[in-house]
Amino acid sequence: MSKNNNKSASVFGPNILDTRVRERFLAGGQLDAKTLEKHLGELPDIADAADNVGLRQPALSATVEIEDDEDEDEDEDEGGEP
Repeated sequence: MSKNNNKSASVFGPNILDTRVRERFLAGGQLDAKTLEKHLGELPDIADAADNVGLRQPALSATVEIEDDEDEDEDEDEGGEP
C-alpha cells in the first residue's frame, strides 16, 4: 500500500486564485492581474443550475426584535413584586 507522493506542493498551500486570499497575492506580486482576468473569464456560468435557498438571516436584517429582560431583573433586585 504505497501512496503516490508525486502530488504538487501547491495542493497543500493556499490557492492564489481563492477569493479569500486573492487581494493579498495581487498586492504581493505573486498573482498577475492578467492571470486573474483569464481565470475569471474561463469560469462557466452555472447560475441557471443553482437552487435558491430561502433562509432567514437575522444578522443581515434590520427588523430583528431584541427582547429586553433588564426590566424584570430590576424589579427582582429592588425587592418589588414582579
